[in-house]
Amino acid sequence: MTEKIIIKDLQKLDPGSELVQLFEIEYTKNAYIYVMSGVDSDLTSVQMRDFTNNSTIRTYTAIPMKADGFETKNDGAQPKPTVSIANATTAFSGGIGTTEYDSLVGLKVIRRLTLKKYLYGESGDASPPVEFPRQVWYIDRIKSRTKIQVTLELASPFDLSGIQLPGRSIVANRCPFMYQGASDHLEEYQKAQSGCTWNVDNKYKPIKNGGTEYTVYTNVDDEYIIPASVVSSLTASNTPASITIDAYYKTNTTALRFNANGTTTSVTNALYWQATETTSSPGTISLSNSKFKPVRTYTTYSHGTEYFTYSDDRYNDYVIFTDNVSSSPTYNKVIMWKAVKPSESTKPDFGIYWSRGDTCSKSLDGCKMRFGFIPKDASNTSTTGKSSTDTTAELPFGGFPAAKAFS
Repeated sequence: MTEKIIIKDLQKLDPGSELVQLFEIEYTKNAYIYVMSGVDSDLTSVQMRDFTNNSTIRTYTAIPMKADGFETKNDGAQPKPTVSIANATTAFSGGIGTTEYDSLVGLKVIRRLTLKKYLYGESGDASPPVEFPRQVWYIDRIKSRTKIQVTLELASPFDLSGIQLPGRSIVANRCPFMYQGASDHLEEYQKAQSGCTWNVDNKYKPIKNGGTEYTVYTNVDDEYIIPASVVSSLTASNTPASITIDAYYKTNTTALRFNANGTTTSVTNALYWQATETTSSPGTISLSNSKFKPVRTYTTYSHGTEYFTYSDDRYNDYVIFTDNVSSSPTYNKVIMWKAVKPSESTKPDFGIYWSRGDTCSKSLDGCKMRFGFIPKDASNTSTTGKSSTDTTAELPFGGFPAAKAFS
């Protein structure tokens, strides 16, 4: 019924509103990001009623993208439309939580077409929403990827040519599982999509430590992210006289800071390090000095606080943010976020300002940092661990493929 209304609009000389193209891209089974190319030059987000549950309002983030080849054919080869998505601001990779785009192959892309006036909050907003019939496609392959964009080639659900078994690709030295895809907090049907059992709240109980639960945050560079309060009293020194294994140290350097108002400021900023041995005259602290490992620091997100990014993203702010996932039973999910664009009063979420801070490098080192975590202080359950990992710890089933014990 609703598509008849919109068809009548298009048959008029002046439909009274421009056509809007909305995309729902599945990045893991039954989980979607909602994007669109923007309405004219206006790059603000738009909202549309959910197709299945009309009372649910979906927000579609405007990012630069181009969609080609969407057509309907009754005979001949099925169309292979493409969707090219700009990723210069990490809006797309941040939204799906990974840059391993091959994991998208086989998942859905839903295309919705409507007129601007039928969007939520506009003059023609109705329930159910007025739109053309949805088009459901599947990601057939990653046609191309560059530093600034990724192009997805789609296939019709009826186009089965080129399907190979097994469907999962095994890449040397890289874990193919979706990070945290088999966590205890997920439903059983969700766990079937992955073998990674790492807890979605980053909670871990080392067996050798009496089952005490710790919170462990690690970034994509395999660096621990620790509370800023742990190192707040440190004095900066680029060349300490001596160091103690597992202790933290601070250095100061000059960095170009990007501010929320669009300006830049040259500031003195701090980096934090953990000693990997006890020695005197360890030399200058740097990434090339094996006596030190870099660590990142985080604070709890505070609305109204300005968060910054820098010319060197090692300085970018990390925050934790608590999101209410379920009220029955109550479940509050704590997520680590990293600033990718300076902001003030912009709540952490997938988009142009924030990306997931706790992410996996998809390497054995990434598993070591998590499942081999050794608490620095057994009485402190925050994410402060030793510089070394437990190389005898065994990975649970579904951990890094083919690895029984750490090497």
